[in-house]
Amino acid sequence: MPSRPKAVAYGRLSEDPSQASGMRTRPKAAPVDSDSEEEDNSKLSDRELAKKKWVKRLEWVWRKCEAAFWVGVSCLMIWWTNFFRVIWEHPSVNRTYFYLALACLFFNISLLGYLTLWCHCVKGIEDPWETHNPKAIPVMAVMGVCTTLFFFFAFWRVWGFLTLVIEIVLFFGFVNSAHFLPSGNLGAVFMFVIFFGAWFTSEMIPHEGLAHYAPRASTTPRPF
Repeated sequence: MPSRPKAVAYGRLSEDPSQASGMRTRPKAAPVDSDSEEEDNSKLSDRELAKKKWVKRLEWVWRKCEAAFWVGVSCLMIWWTNFFRVIWEHPSVNRTYFYLALACLFFNISLLGYLTLWCHCVKGIEDPWETHNPKAIPVMAVMGVCTTLFFFFAFWRVWGFLTLVIEIVLFFGFVNSAHFLPSGNLGAVFMFVIFFGAWFTSEMIPHEGLAHYAPRASTTPRPF
């Protein structure tokens, strides 16, 4: 009677990974052929190649136009509302919510500075954020929602529902300004320059804001 082969312990890898028992070997992904796009292009006619090239150019132009739109609208919004003067000087601003929103905002800005300036520019980490700091994006998302809500409650008596429009416009304007900045470390630095520089725009606006409500008259009787 032929003898049975010796059973291999479950979960123990043999010298040959393909014969390991108790676990399956994951098939390796096929390497990506860097010349695949060139091979695909070689099958196209001259007319199709020209069409593909123009489609890419038009997509690039459309992205730049969209980014310029948001940047322009945000600049007009800042000028029309004199946003960075009203939020500091208007007596109807709810200071409790305002300071909570500022705390959340600058927490996100500090974390963004750590990831972009320190980790990427100084330490030279090229991996995506979710690889070396997997909790950063969820935390920033939660803090971003808190910032939006706190600012909305803080400025409700100043602009009403216009507050939400202002927040959306300024957010998209700041994000899309990256389209017009140089790539690499210099562009990351300019993003922070734009953010902090915007807080001083009130010095260049000649009016006190054209969109906010007039301060409510105090009902508290004045002492004689």
